Amino acid sequence: MKKKNRASVSSKPIKMTDAELSKKLGHYQAMSVIWFWVGVVGAVSGAIFYFVLQNKALKSLLVAVLFFGGIFCAYFFSGGAQKKLKVLMQEQMGDFFRAEWEKAFGPDIHTQEMRIDEPFMRALHLLDGKWEECTVENFHEGDHGGVHFSAANVRLDHVYERGCGHEGYETCHEMVFKGLVLRCETQTPAPSPVLVNARTEDSPRGAATGDALFDRCFCVTAEPEQDALFLLAPQFMELMNEFRQRVEGQLLGFRWEGRVLSLAVETDYGFAAVASNVDLRDLDALRRSYRASLHAMEETLDLLLKNTALFAARD
Repeated sequence: MKKKNRASVSSKPIKMTDAELSKKLGHYQAMSVIWFWVGVVGAVSGAIFYFVLQNKALKSLLVAVLFFGGIFCAYFFSGGAQKKLKVLMQEQMGDFFRAEWEKAFGPDIHTQEMRIDEPFMRALHLLDGKWEECTVENFHEGDHGGVHFSAANVRLDHVYERGCGHEGYETCHEMVFKGLVLRCETQTPAPSPVLVNARTEDSPRGAATGDALFDRCFCVTAEPEQDALFLLAPQFMELMNEFRQRVEGQLLGFRWEGRVLSLAVETDYGFAAVASNVDLRDLDALRRSYRASLHAMEETLDLLLKNTALFAARD
């Protein structure tokens, strides 16, 4: 019994000093960048040799070593360093992240109706048929101005195999979406689901809202169609147009079902995260970046809450 207790105590992460932590984070950040560029140079060199060399045997060897080896370095070594960095940051800075989140949005909660996961992303019909893998990071659920919301950083990847029989195959991941998914509880319920997606060449005609700018950018579907026209009133249309223009990214679509409005925005903004351009050796800059990411969410929610008919604080 005593041995079990000693093992459990020793498994807890040891709290580092700021100097130790900044050095370790800086090391992982540097290794991630170095391996990424090693991989890029290798892959590009392999591609060049493929077109330049005439000797088939030598071409196959160099392509296998340089091109596939470069991709391996960029994906596994660089990605491995990035994973270690995230784990270390969460272990050492988790208490700070949690405290800042609660200052801004109260205790972190999890409810079934506000989840953001792969089944929900498929129900959102975002880029249907163009992705197979969904990654959700920094999912949080809280309260702002009395309005219940959840948000997460989401990445969608098209996964496929590339190569040929005698040289072998590799599994490739091509990112088709990276951005923010935001869900907010509304005061007004939708009598039927309303789905809005960015218009493409093969989009159906959809319901016409009467807003020329919005109809040119988005395709609206609902059953029956008059529900969409009723719900997408002029005030709401103005809000979505302003949201599309103000948010640092592209609004790709939203779904309004029941009392929940869900939006997907293609953006480099990292919610509840430290920006990728921050030098992690500077822990003060790390803390400022995390706070800034929460403040950006507050501003985004404030923009949506301007529609007082749609959103209202709970009693």
